[in-house]
Amino acid sequence: MTKPSTQGPADQLFAQGKAAYEKQDWTEAIRLFEQVRIEAPASPVAAEATYLEAMSRYNQDMFAGAAVDFRAVRRNYPSSPFASRAQYMIGESYYQISPRPELDQSYTVLAIGEYQTFLRDYPNTIPSLADSAQKRIAELRNKIAQKYFLSAKLYDKLDDPKSSLVYYQRVLDNFYDSPVAPESQLRIAEINFDRHKLDDARKALDAFDAKYLHDATNSQRDRALKLRSKLPSP
Repeated sequence: MTKPSTQGPADQLFAQGKAAYEKQDWTEAIRLFEQVRIEAPASPVAAEATYLEAMSRYNQDMFAGAAVDFRAVRRNYPSSPFASRAQYMIGESYYQISPRPELDQSYTVLAIGEYQTFLRDYPNTIPSLADSAQKRIAELRNKIAQKYFLSAKLYDKLDDPKSSLVYYQRVLDNFYDSPVAPESQLRIAEINFDRHKLDDARKALDAFDAKYLHDATNSQRDRALKLRSKLPSP
């Protein structure tokens, strides 16, 4: 005679969901975990079910939906052991849909914000996740800097120096430590020289020497020296 199961309906659904998850049957896992979340939100397995539902969506490349579910873990189960990892995964979800630098960077900004929230709210989290979040933030900040830089270069080609200066300055104001910052600072000096704004050109060149000369390429250093030689003595 078969022994009756001591599991409740939520536990049974959760077990079935985990079995589907382990088989990478993401669609079935989502269905089962969603049922647990909706029908038994206060059950002991609800937090993990919500988290694994989000992971199933993530693994199915449904990143926007995954972000919503990961956020539900934080909102509905803030004291669960899945809350910190869920916050990290919100950032990861937006990271996956962050586009090329030349496109709209709204998801990039969202990802940075979520990683920063993770680092702020969970300072004693798993070190590997904290390291990953910090690297992601640096990478994404550089992407936004690259977007401004590409806009500046476009205005260079369009012979619109005023607009070029605006975008090069945005790089320096917001992403002074990005890889494109040295070139941005040098271009500000060169553009101001071409516009006969010699004091502004000198100030920009002084800033280049003070902040970026060490990290500049040989070509950039040569350009800076040539520009310096063209400027009259102050």
